[in-house]
Amino acid sequence: MGSSRYLLLAWSIAVTTVAVGQEPRRLGLTEALALAAERHPGVLAARAEREARDADALAGSAAFLPTVSAELGGIRTDDPVAAFGMKLRQRRFGAADFALDALNTPAPITDVSTVLSAQQPLFQPEALFGRRAARASARAGRFAETRAAQAAAFDVIRAYFGARLADDRVRVLQESLDAARETLRQVERLRAEGMVTVVDAQLAQSRVSELAASLAAAAAARTASADLLLELLGADPGQEVVLADSLVLPTRAAGDTAGGPRPDVAALREAVAAAAAAVGRARGQWLPSLGAFGELRWHDDAIGLGAGARRWTAGIVVRWTPFAGMRDVGALRRALAERDGAQAQLARAERHARAEVRASSAEWEAAVAGYHAAEAALMQSTLAARAAAARYDAGAAVISELLAIRAAESSQRLARLQALYQARVADAALALARGGMPR
Repeated sequence: MGSSRYLLLAWSIAVTTVAVGQEPRRLGLTEALALAAERHPGVLAARAEREARDADALAGSAAFLPTVSAELGGIRTDDPVAAFGMKLRQRRFGAADFALDALNTPAPITDVSTVLSAQQPLFQPEALFGRRAARASARAGRFAETRAAQAAAFDVIRAYFGARLADDRVRVLQESLDAARETLRQVERLRAEGMVTVVDAQLAQSRVSELAASLAAAAAARTASADLLLELLGADPGQEVVLADSLVLPTRAAGDTAGGPRPDVAALREAVAAAAAAVGRARGQWLPSLGAFGELRWHDDAIGLGAGARRWTAGIVVRWTPFAGMRDVGALRRALAERDGAQAQLARAERHARAEVRASSAEWEAAVAGYHAAEAALMQSTLAARAAAARYDAGAAVISELLAIRAAESSQRLARLQALYQARVADAALALARGGMPR
């Protein structure tokens, strides 16, 4: 009796670790999935990556959009060449400035310049292919974010029903412990009447201690599984959670409703497109680029935006670099290798996705069959336990037979719960394998 009291004390400590005064949190699966879509660590990381790729795609617009800049600068100098040019820009150059002394030793002069400039790409092959690669990478990021949300939903379903399973295990073990204690009282009554020996009482007490130990372990597992669920939802561990949804057998595989390509495979296809564009960008190094530019300048001897004489400049620039010291050749070879690697990765992912669907379908069917087998076994164990209890009470059976049959019934109840859990998780895994959102 001492060992069982110790184990029950440990169990009571484990299940009362919730902060005093804290209300239990009632949580349904739908709410858990909604929270995971916003707070799951994998979703947050994928969302940040997608936003970064979207930013890169936006930056790629520089391939065809103008660049406009403004500049305000001031300078004071007595350098002859600079002073000569400044006076011309300010339209202050006079006949006296042609004197040799004025040319060789000019007085210090101040020039404040205001510059508005614009550059317009007309044909930038490297930048255009780079923009194409960035946009494909952004699409891949969106597919990856969708896949991360699907994987997060699967994680939450597995954790939610794992916590539900742990809670139900505690309930089943508590009921089994209560039944074992009732058996112990029955044995002690029969022993007092001289109908059984002390061995029967010892066996019954052993069964009570065994169940008490299992109950304490199940309670600890329930605490851990609840904390894992809270962690996936971005919540602090230690809260008491009341799960609103029970373990039930899905009526059909959720994966049957999935449609379209798997987002992770679609992301790899976009990665191949980005790699192909990178090859085009590397080859674009050998093509000439064409751009236009324009500039407005104001020069004065005092600070003032747009003050003084205005000057303008406009032009077109053609730039061509047919050889860059093998740097261009190396960049092309690297781009080709990365494209080939992306294509190989895509082919492998497509094969793996098909294999996952086949395996998940088989696991779903096996889980359903396992549940029906566990259900039938539990029914038989329940009938056997009732018959054994009646036989023992009538003196037609020994205590070892009764305890063994009741232990088998308890094990079958736990096995049925485990089978339900496996079927529910297999259903979500099949939806994930087929590219759908687990529910």
